[in-house]
Amino acid sequence: MIEYHSFEIDKKKTSPGQPNEKRCITAPAQPLKNAQQRILQLLQPVQRPEWLISGEKGKCYLDNGKIHLLSRYFLTVDIRKFYDNCKREYVYRFFQCAMHTAPDIAEILTAIVTYNGTIPTGCPTSQIIAFYAYQNMFQEISDISDKYGCVFTLYVDDMTFSSKQSFDHYTLKKEIDIILRKYGHKPKYKKVKYYSKYEHKPVTGTIITPDNKLDIPNCLQKKIYENFIEIKKFEGQTLYSANEQKYVLSLRGQLQSAQNINKSRFPEIKRIISSIKMAE
Repeated sequence: MIEYHSFEIDKKKTSPGQPNEKRCITAPAQPLKNAQQRILQLLQPVQRPEWLISGEKGKCYLDNGKIHLLSRYFLTVDIRKFYDNCKREYVYRFFQCAMHTAPDIAEILTAIVTYNGTIPTGCPTSQIIAFYAYQNMFQEISDISDKYGCVFTLYVDDMTFSSKQSFDHYTLKKEIDIILRKYGHKPKYKKVKYYSKYEHKPVTGTIITPDNKLDIPNCLQKKIYENFIEIKKFEGQTLYSANEQKYVLSLRGQLQSAQNINKSRFPEIKRIISSIKMAE
């Protein structure tokens, strides 16, 4: 029996004023997760396009931003409910047609990595299977990007298009929309944004400044200051409640994310947090 359990996590904010939103995660039971990890292991060595950042060993969200550092003009496009709209039939076609497995084997593999006819969000295989199932769609988008002279990167369902020169982003948006809809997807229209050379550009967990440097997003800086204010209330204690420990662990993770982008930021906050000792 294929078993999953679901839970909710907070969605990452792209700006401080953005309302709190929840993301539903559907995670497999351990025996099924073990099978998915084996499939991932077998697929991992396959060479994929350089513009694919997510799910690639040795690449992370920072690399996504760094690839665009020489650009001045940006278009960012998110796909609406990407995993929910990744259909089982596309996954089956990948295993049967691209991997040349027998129909019964393709059926078994598809059953292992899909749930209720779509790709679940909490599986180790989800990122790479979603890409392979819709690789033709993303390749068409990459080809369109080339036509407009843009640099293209893909991070799960976040697409970034950038160029040193201004480009016809209105027409590019329309062509991307047509390609996505052909495959049963569509953009998250409120997150389709064009940025000029004078603006700060959010690119998957980072900000690219007008002078072409990576910076820490305002929303992450705000979280760090808010958590630090809470932690200052119990600074110097020797015992911490579960809720207080949660603030400390959360702030440590946020500081690490920020210092991955800029190591010189928040030195005093880091010093204070490092001095807090909690029971194992």
